Amino acid sequence: MKMVKCKKVKHHGRRGRKEQQTCMRRNLAILRRIVPGCEEVNDEEALFLKSIQHLILLKSQREKQRKR
Repeated sequence: MKMVKCKKVKHHGRRGRKEQQTCMRRNLAILRRIVPGCEEVNDEEALFLKSIQHLILLKSQREKQRKR
């Protein structure tokens, strides 16, 4: 699996709100690329739900491998 490094961005006073929205859009785009089946999801809540489901699936697969 490809590891994605997030850029650390400092948020400044007046520009903060606009920068936060830009960072959020970038982070959502990264999340769409990482989680399979989320490329076409536009709703943020659905994107978070799918990503949580994917994490649970990965965790269960990992636990199955540990038992072997």
